[in-house]
Amino acid sequence: MIKDILNLLILKPEPIEYYQKYSLKTSINIAIFMSVLYGFLLPRPIEISFIANFLMMLMVVPVMLIITWFLSKLLKLKHKNTSFQALFALSILASIIDLMLIPLAFLAQFYEFFNYLQLAMFSYSMLIFFFAFAKANGVGLGFSLLAVLLGVIVLIILIMTISIIFITLGLIPEPTLPPV
Repeated sequence: MIKDILNLLILKPEPIEYYQKYSLKTSINIAIFMSVLYGFLLPRPIEISFIANFLMMLMVVPVMLIITWFLSKLLKLKHKNTSFQALFALSILASIIDLMLIPLAFLAQFYEFFNYLQLAMFSYSMLIFFFAFAKANGVGLGFSLLAVLLGVIVLIILIMTISIIFITLGLIPEPTLPPV
């Protein structure tokens, strides 16, 4: 698994069938583990309780499953019959670099420079997934870019929906504008 992650980091993914060896259960467990790490270790605003923050981080797992399903449906437009399990495993392995955001987010509280490093790390993470999606599935870079951008739109819609539900349940406060 470490070799596969390192290959993704240097933008050399295997064909998508290769990732079939990781079971869906294993991939979901890795996603839950990453969400738990984010929930425990990422700094949170004082207005949001620990439980609400933790639950929001756990909601990342179903969001990732939905986005992977969406991407698999997009691949069918290109007549690519990619298994959901392999695509989800590729997504999880490509997103492991995001764990580097935890120390950067902590350090950004004290030094502004680390905010820029977070942005660079996030951009690199998106680049990894962009190239891995294209090369592993044998689709063009244009289609991969379109799929990633559409996936980001779905992500924003899902996160906004979850946020509205959490606000409605009273788990997080309503956003307010600063005084003018």
